[in-house]
Amino acid sequence: MSTTKMCPNGHIMEASWDRCPYCPNPDAGRPSIPPTRMAQPAAAAAPAPPPMPMPTPVPSAGGGRPSADAKKTRMIFEDKKMPVAGWLVALNGKHKGEDFKVREGKTSIGSESSNEVVLLDEYISSNHATIKFVEKDGERIFILTDLDSSNGTFLNDAEEPIAREELVDNDTVTFGQTRMKFKCL
Repeated sequence: MSTTKMCPNGHIMEASWDRCPYCPNPDAGRPSIPPTRMAQPAAAAAPAPPPMPMPTPVPSAGGGRPSADAKKTRMIFEDKKMPVAGWLVALNGKHKGEDFKVREGKTSIGSESSNEVVLLDEYISSNHATIKFVEKDGERIFILTDLDSSNGTFLNDAEEPIAREELVDNDTVTFGQTRMKFKCL
């Protein structure tokens, strides 16, 4: 049984309808509803108009700052930090007893405030070292890398500074004169 039929003007409509919704109704005195048309192929479509130019801020009378009436764009930064994968716990110095998070990805260590782990020790370089966490074949690996620091990075009780070494749980790392215990999850 068919659920559609055609009106005398060729419009497709439901089989149960008595009157075509697209054809004019002489009794109601209203115009017909145009049938829905499919979108034209992209080649046949008219080109899109060019984008509107951005308004230029109007400087205030006092100089180079825009007036309060100028539109302002504000950037919103979401502070999405990587999950914690381990910790460094200070064993001596100014930070004795403090713990610092080691996150998935790369954690930077140094005296500069842009580092994730900021250590206030006069023997620590501004960008001293990094700990990189990776998962390889289901194994969790932590790589400690010295960033050519002035006073070196030492692992456990070694007398020679390291360039790059793998960290394991309970290793002791010395940055400058600050000794730290490494704990991983």
